[in-house]
Amino acid sequence: MMNTDIIVNMALVALPPDRVPTEDEIREIVERLAPVYGSDESIKAQVLSKLLTRCLVKMDTGFALVEKHVPWVHARRPEIEPYYWDRFKQWLQRQGWPAGVLSGLDRTTDDVLDLLGNPAELNTWKRRGLVMGDVQSGKTATYSALICKAADAGYRFIILLTGTIESLRQQTQARLDEGFVGFDSSELLKRNRRDLRVGVGLIDGRRQATVFTSSSADFRSTTLDTLGLGLNALREPAIVVIKKHTKILENLRDWLRSYNTTTQSGAIDIPTLIIDDEADNASINTNDENSDPTRVNERIRELLTLFRRTTYVGITATPFANIFVNPDDQDGMLGDDLFPRDFIYTLQAPTNYFGPRRIFMDDSGSALHLRSIDDAAAAIPFKHRPNFKVTALPGSLIKALHIFLVANAIRDLRGEGPTHRSMLVNVSQFTGVQSGRGPDDPGVEGLLRAELERTQTAIRSFSSLPPATALDNATIAALHAAWEEEYRDCGFDWPTVQGALRNAVLPVTTIAVNQRTGPRALNYKAHKDTGLRVVAVGGNSLSRGLTLEGLVVSYFRRSTKMYDTLLQMGRWFGYRPGYEDLCRVWLPQDAIDWYGHISDATQELRSELKRMYRLRRTPKEFGLAVRASPDSLLVTARNKMRTAKEITRVISVSGEAFESVELHARAKPLLDNWSQIKSFVEAAESTTGVSEIQPSGPRLMRGVHRQVIADLLRNFKVPETEFRFQPDAIAALLDRMPTGLMEEWDVAIPEGEGDPIQIGHRKFKRLKRKVRMDPPGVLEVSGAKRRVGSRGVEKAGLTVDEAEKARRLAHEAEVEMAAEEGRKKKLPEEINVADKFYRAVRSRPLLLIHVLEPELAMSQEDFSGGEDCPGLPDLGEGALVAIGLSFPRLDAGITQTLARYKINVVKWREIFSSSIELGDDDDFEEEP
Repeated sequence: MMNTDIIVNMALVALPPDRVPTEDEIREIVERLAPVYGSDESIKAQVLSKLLTRCLVKMDTGFALVEKHVPWVHARRPEIEPYYWDRFKQWLQRQGWPAGVLSGLDRTTDDVLDLLGNPAELNTWKRRGLVMGDVQSGKTATYSALICKAADAGYRFIILLTGTIESLRQQTQARLDEGFVGFDSSELLKRNRRDLRVGVGLIDGRRQATVFTSSSADFRSTTLDTLGLGLNALREPAIVVIKKHTKILENLRDWLRSYNTTTQSGAIDIPTLIIDDEADNASINTNDENSDPTRVNERIRELLTLFRRTTYVGITATPFANIFVNPDDQDGMLGDDLFPRDFIYTLQAPTNYFGPRRIFMDDSGSALHLRSIDDAAAAIPFKHRPNFKVTALPGSLIKALHIFLVANAIRDLRGEGPTHRSMLVNVSQFTGVQSGRGPDDPGVEGLLRAELERTQTAIRSFSSLPPATALDNATIAALHAAWEEEYRDCGFDWPTVQGALRNAVLPVTTIAVNQRTGPRALNYKAHKDTGLRVVAVGGNSLSRGLTLEGLVVSYFRRSTKMYDTLLQMGRWFGYRPGYEDLCRVWLPQDAIDWYGHISDATQELRSELKRMYRLRRTPKEFGLAVRASPDSLLVTARNKMRTAKEITRVISVSGEAFESVELHARAKPLLDNWSQIKSFVEAAESTTGVSEIQPSGPRLMRGVHRQVIADLLRNFKVPETEFRFQPDAIAALLDRMPTGLMEEWDVAIPEGEGDPIQIGHRKFKRLKRKVRMDPPGVLEVSGAKRRVGSRGVEKAGLTVDEAEKARRLAHEAEVEMAAEEGRKKKLPEEINVADKFYRAVRSRPLLLIHVLEPELAMSQEDFSGGEDCPGLPDLGEGALVAIGLSFPRLDAGITQTLARYKINVVKWREIFSSSIELGDDDDFEEEP
C-alpha cells in the first residue's frame, strides 16, 4: 500500500505556507501529483481527504479578562527582532502544522505577550495571569511560542515549572530543547560537550539560549557553579525547566539569592517570566487562610519576591483550583501572589481538536467513541492494596486490545506510513500491580504481554490463510469479531484487514510506564523512523502531562469524582488526524456519566468567561462569580479536606438548576418524601390563586407561593453526599427573600412511559430511570451527565415567545461553537435546545416533580452488597420521587440570591478520599 503521507507532504510543500489555501488550490495540487500515485482513484481520495483535513484546520484567537493594563507590543514591534519566534515558526511548519493553526498561534501568543509586563519598562512591575486551554490541546506549543516571543522582546530569564513527576519534566525539557534552545540540553551542561543541534538549532544555530537544566537532570546549583554560569554575564536569555518539588525550588531560590542579586535591596533586576505548567497541580495553597501556605506554593511565591520585574503565568486546562486561591476569603484572594489578578486568557482549540465536547457532549447520543467497562471488578477491584496480585485480565480489556490491533491494520491500509500508535491501560495507581513482581506475579503489563504474544503467534500462523480457514482459529475469530463490531464501516472488508494483520501487529509491544521502569520507558523519539506501536500500562505517570503519541484505544478504570483530576486523566484527548473514527475510550459507566457532567461544567465555565469578557469584567469579578457556582463545591472540599471538619460556602442560585440526583436508599426517607410530595400537590390543587395550565408537555400548575415551595424543600430529605443540591439551604434563602421577588412559582410534573401512579387528582406514567448504589446507602439517579430530568424539561411554563427566544439563543451558541470546531452549523430547527437557554429566558422559577420507576443498574462495579442496602427498597404503594429547581437570572442584590451551604468534610473524606489521586501512592514521584 502506497504511503499517502509522502504524497501529502509533497503537496504541502507546493501549497502557500503563510496562509490557508483554498479548496480549489488543494484539489489542483492533487491533480498535478497524479503521476506520483499513478492516477489511482482510491489513493487520490485519501490524499485529498488528508489535505483538506489538515489545511482547512484553523485556530481562532482567544479572549481575556483584564485588569487595567497598558498594551506595549505593537509600539515596540519595530525594535523587536523575532529571532527565536521565526525559527520556532519554521520548525512548526516543518512538523506539518496547518497554516491556519500557525497563524492563530501567532496572533494568540501576541495577545498573551501583550498582557505580560513590558521588559523594557525599568520601573518595578509584577504581573500575575492565567492561560486556560484544553486538555492535550497543544498548550506546550503555545507556551513554547510565548517563551520565544518573550525572549525576543527582552525577557532575560525564564523559569518553567512542570508537574511533580520527573519523566514529565524531561519530556517538557526535550520539547523546549527542540522549540527554543536548539541544542540537546544533556550535552550543554557538560564540560566536554558535543555540539548536538536539535529542532530549531538545525534551522538557525547562530544564537543560543542558555539552559540551566537538561533532559537528564533537574536543577543543580553545583553544576552551574562548576561551569561558572550566572545570569548577569549572559547575553542571551536563560531558561530552567524544573519540577514543582520543594527541595529543587529551594535550591533554585538559594542559588539566585547567592549569585545573582544586583540591587541594594537584594532583588534581581532582570525581566523574568515564570510559566507554571499544570498550574492547578501542587502550586495552589490548599491550607486554611489562617495557616501557613503549602510548601510548594510558598517556594514559588518566594521565587517571585526575588525579582523586581516579573510576570507569573499559570497554564492549565482545569482552572477550578486556581480560581479558589483563598476560597473562604473573597477579598483575601488578591493577597496570594498566584491568583491571576491581572488577566485570565482563554485559548481557542484548533478546529480538529478531539476533546471532551466531541466525546462526551454529542447531542445525537450515539457515543461513537465510548465503551462501558462492566466486567472488571472480579479481576481488579476499584479498591485494592499495593500488593494485590492480578491473576487474569477482564474480558473487556482483552477485547480492547484486539480492537487496538485491528485499528493498526486499518491505519496501515489508509497509507499512514511509519507513525506512532498507542494504547493506554490505566487500572491501578500501584506500580506492583502495573509491572508485576516476578514470574509468579506478572502484573497487568505481563498478562497483556502474554495475551499479545499469543495473538501474534496466531497471526503469524493463520492470517495468510483464506479467511474461511483462518477464522477457525479462536484468536483470528476474536479479531474478526472486533472488526465486525467496531470497524465494519471503516472502508476495508475483512479479507483485506486480515491480510494486513501480520505487518500491523507483529511490531506491537507492551511497556509499563511508572516510577519503577524509569522516565525513558516510553521513548517515541528512538522510533521516529519506524513508528512505535505500544500498549502503555501505567498509573499516575499516564494521568497528567504525558502525551501518548498516536493514541487509538484507551482503557481507563480509576475512581475519582474530582473535576480537575478526572479531566487531566483523560490522555485520550488531543489530535487524531485521519483516524479519529477509529478511537475508542473504555470507561466505567459512572466515569462516563461524570465526564459528561464535568464536560458540561467546564463548558459553562468557558461560557461564563466569555459572558464576562463581553461585559468587560475583571479576573477578580470572574473569580467571585465562579466561586458562587454550586459546581465549585467539590473543588472547595478537596482544597480543605486536610484540615477542616466542616465548610460553609455561599452559593448563588441565580440562573442555576438543581436536581436531587442522590436519594436515600432506605424505605423510610423515600416514603416520607413521597408523602410530602403528595400532600404538596393535593394542597396546591385546592389553593386559591393556583391555576392549572394545559399546554402540551408536563402537567403544569401556576401561582404556587414561594413559602409553600420553601416548606416542601425543608421537608424533602437527601443524603449528606448530595453536595450540589441542599434543599434546607435553598429553603432558608427563599425565607429571607424580600417581598415581590420569586413570589410565584410554576410547578411541573413530567410524564414518562412507566407504570401509572395517582398523584393529586390525576394519574401519571412514571419516568423510567436507572439508579445505582454509589456509595452504598445512597441511590444515585444515573444517566448521561447525572441528570434526572430529560433534556428540554425546563421549557415547562414558558410562553411561545420565550421558547422562541431560547431557541434563538441556542442557535447563536451553535453558530459560535460550529465556527470554533470548524464544522457546518446546524439549522435552527435541528438544534436540541439545552435547558440553560430556557433558564436564561425564564421569568418565574420552576419546581419539577419527577416520579420515578427505577431500575437498579447494579453490578460488582457499582455495589458489592451488604445489609445497609441489599437492593431497591420496597416502597409498597409509594413511589421514588426526585425534585428539580430551575431559577431565572436574578437582578436583585447579591445577598438576596445566595444560599449558605454546609459541606461535611469528614463525610466527604469517607466517600471520596480513598479514590482521589493526592500523591500518596507508589506511582507518585516526590523525590528528585
